[in-house]
Amino acid sequence: MPPVFMPVAITSIGAVTGHGLGCEPLLSAILEGRSAIRPLTRFSAEGLCSSLAAEAPPDEALVSAAADLRQPPAVDRASRLLLAAAAEALRGRVSRPGVRRGVVVGTTKGALELAVRSWETGGVPTDDILGAPARSLALASAANGPVLTVGAACASSAVALGEALALIDEGTCDEVIVGGTEALHPFVYRGFHALKALSAAPAAPFDAARSGLSLGEGAAVLVVESLEHARRAGRSPIVLLEGFGSSSDGFDQTAPDPTGAGLALACRRALERAGLQAGAVGRYHAHGTATLHNDRMEAAMHAALFEGRAVPVCGIKGSTGHTLGAAGALDAAVCALTLHRGVLPPIANLKQVDPSAALPAVVGTARADEGTLALVANAGFGGINAALVLRRPGVER
Repeated sequence: MPPVFMPVAITSIGAVTGHGLGCEPLLSAILEGRSAIRPLTRFSAEGLCSSLAAEAPPDEALVSAAADLRQPPAVDRASRLLLAAAAEALRGRVSRPGVRRGVVVGTTKGALELAVRSWETGGVPTDDILGAPARSLALASAANGPVLTVGAACASSAVALGEALALIDEGTCDEVIVGGTEALHPFVYRGFHALKALSAAPAAPFDAARSGLSLGEGAAVLVVESLEHARRAGRSPIVLLEGFGSSSDGFDQTAPDPTGAGLALACRRALERAGLQAGAVGRYHAHGTATLHNDRMEAAMHAALFEGRAVPVCGIKGSTGHTLGAAGALDAAVCALTLHRGVLPPIANLKQVDPSAALPAVVGTARADEGTLALVANAGFGGINAALVLRRPGVER
């Protein structure tokens, strides 16, 4: 049996989404069940199966938001998104250079636009395209410790949080700046069109009338630190990060194992590393993409993991769109903020739960919640699964 992780503190969060700059606009929209999924404006989707997405603010707004970091403007949109989120997360912190401060960023495409620019002129990219956002964040946060990029499909930034937990647990870092970022790009949009995964209507996770996902873009940055490091700095945790687990289905390149066995294994591993059982979980924050395959798989997994117990289900992709590599960080950010406030947010666009994907989803309006422990799950192409355990601070086990 693997050793139990020492809990770490998430003490600060920044976000950029289709709802705008900052956590407050995002949280208000999530709690009100509003969606940022609208007609695309940044590029043409003519002839494709959808023309919708959740677009983040324009580049000028991102550069302005990141001005406090006193760094040159990033040359790619994924890095600009990340730095705008970092400016919020790092506000008020003294960032003296430190070898015990690390950076871990999850993304699936990184600075893809720079690679495309090279390809279009017959060249080959010479820079580390995937690692560009992490390098930008490391410079902005004066991190001289490990600087890592995680590419794990749509679980990328959930795995990044798991890496941060491990870096602190093993004594390598006192503090890790964790990010997830993804920019919309026509190359990716057309790829999801080719997979017939996009919906012509805004995504409605777990809804009986759902017809696919809606893409989004954005970034989240979470500052993760040891409890002692946070105490010395006088910072209180928003939530505690207590466990992480991952697994691989080994089932299909794009479709999940319909039984949910792989995701259930990741969840059980996360709980095991936190020294907990599934019976302790008070809410389940779903991956919830609104595809037929994912939602049915997650419903099956929920029933098996919780043995029929009606653990309430939340999710944000009907509101923010599916932000791919940024999804795990945004899921964790929203779950952390709502768990801290003691509220369960509704799933945007969900009107009637599909009987074939039946689970106890939060529908319509937010509601108060006294639960203290949350399980956050993500599933990606290739059968990659990841899960995180979050706890409201100040509550005994």
